[in-house]
Amino acid sequence: MRSGFAAAERVAPDRAAKVLCELWFRLPAGPEKRLRGEAPAGSHVFELECLGTSVWGFDWAPEATGEAPLVYLVHGWGGSTGDFKFIAANLVASGYRVVAFDAPSHGNSGPGPWGERHANGLHLIEAMNVVLEKFGTPHGVVAHSMGALSSVHGLLQGDVDVTGVRFAMLAPFIGGQEGFKDTIGAIVPVGPRIFERLVPLGEAKSGVRLDDFSLRGVELDAPVLIVHDKGDRPNPFRHGRALAEAWPNAELMATTGLGHRKVLMNPAVSSRVRNFLAE
Repeated sequence: MRSGFAAAERVAPDRAAKVLCELWFRLPAGPEKRLRGEAPAGSHVFELECLGTSVWGFDWAPEATGEAPLVYLVHGWGGSTGDFKFIAANLVASGYRVVAFDAPSHGNSGPGPWGERHANGLHLIEAMNVVLEKFGTPHGVVAHSMGALSSVHGLLQGDVDVTGVRFAMLAPFIGGQEGFKDTIGAIVPVGPRIFERLVPLGEAKSGVRLDDFSLRGVELDAPVLIVHDKGDRPNPFRHGRALAEAWPNAELMATTGLGHRKVLMNPAVSSRVRNFLAE
């Protein structure tokens, strides 16, 4: 497939752009193979109406009485609540209340407006919106990949004063033309002739300008911890470093050997996230 797209850059960029536009919005696994999580023992399962379907999630608080600080766990493209199995347990054991949820067409949620196999980033933002309306402004957000982008935009759309929210972003996807080009390029080679045709197709299908669906243009004064692996292929390390340099209250935890998804299961990362939320 890589050699085919390399050749298409020269001889068939229009056709290649149309094929990539279809792949762009296609989730990495169908409903029978998609990533799923389970509600932890002692948690409360909820379902919320969103975009004509149900958003599934769980609300998990420590057994001790008293109000625990609320933390949202927000998965990325093709992910699920199961991505945060270890982080969620660590946070609840440390006295936090966690709310985790699956976006439409992800995890245990129902099919979104584009069916079981397709979605777009706006669907993830809308899921963030309905959870925010139900549970309110959080103390913190722990988000992976596109979840970093969807959670920030969702909170901003909800008129939340994000300066009081602590954000832990694991392998953040920055969005915009730069982010999409690098992520797609990790799968197939995308030359300039294909990409210049792909952008308007993707924007027309999703109904949003790519550069409006981005973290680059967001001025985020909130405390931010960015955990990014130097070997992350879908979301290159330089993107996380650029965000850490652009935001005044951001810090970068650089890792090696964890790639894009192992950051979710690494004990050192989980411990750093917990400590960051407590600062």
